[in-house]
Amino acid sequence: MKDYLNEINERFEIRRKPEQKTDFFNYVCQEIGQNRVKEEVLEGKHRNIVIGDIEEADVIFTAHYDTPAASLIPNLMLPANKALAMLYQIGYGVLLALLSLFIAMVADSLFEVGQAVTLLIYTALFFALFYLSTRAFTNKHNKNDNTSGVATVLSLAASNNAKNIAFVLFDNEEKGLLGSKAMNKKYEKIIKNKLVINFDCVGNGDQIIAIYKDGAQNHPLYKHFLSSLASTNSYKVTYIPFKKSLGNSDHKSFECSVGVVAAKKGRLVKFYTARLHTKKDTVASNQNVYYLAEKMQNFISKI
Repeated sequence: MKDYLNEINERFEIRRKPEQKTDFFNYVCQEIGQNRVKEEVLEGKHRNIVIGDIEEADVIFTAHYDTPAASLIPNLMLPANKALAMLYQIGYGVLLALLSLFIAMVADSLFEVGQAVTLLIYTALFFALFYLSTRAFTNKHNKNDNTSGVATVLSLAASNNAKNIAFVLFDNEEKGLLGSKAMNKKYEKIIKNKLVINFDCVGNGDQIIAIYKDGAQNHPLYKHFLSSLASTNSYKVTYIPFKKSLGNSDHKSFECSVGVVAAKKGRLVKFYTARLHTKKDTVASNQNVYYLAEKMQNFISKI
């Protein structure tokens, strides 16, 4: 199996600007074959990469290929602890709010700008700090998020060209799942009956988490997915209902989907995935990619 993880990480580590996405699209065409790959531009700006025929497929394997902005604090994923994940996100917002309030109050005490201007300064500071700390600067290292997911999908696509299987690499996941939402909107009538398997941040950790929606659980092919993605001596697989997880990835856009993520097991937190959206996102294992590709190949053989 080809080492897509390290090759993509070395050649296309950042996939955020239009020209970077074009270079990566050309690479996918070269690897998979021009006749099997197309760029589907949805809503005029979301450049999804499609391998195969979405309408003919029974199962669609997906991952987002765009890379994130740098964040002041890591985007900590806590897939099995919805309450703690929400508290982590809220805590960051509160921190920004307190910092903005402190600066606004100092400005008022020094210059006596008045209540209305103080409120305006506070509001402007809050949104400016949020933008600067989460959106403004390109993250330079993205091996786990989401080169690992892309490598898993390409490993499968390179060896599977059956009509009942398709692959999609989503654009603009980091801006709010926009590529996958646009795809669901376009194919809404037909995709609700297709099983969507999404890989995001699967490269770091021996705990494999599968977050499933009710629609996936009721799909006739789901039993084959369950029997294929099972625990081994090296990996523990845990299935979590979507309603009990705060896993924020493209599987959320579809009615019949499973989101797959790799995590570590901690003492205080059951499962966690760290270092995301920071320069420390440099750790991802080919062993994870090969394990998932092998298990999904087994799943495909049962369809």
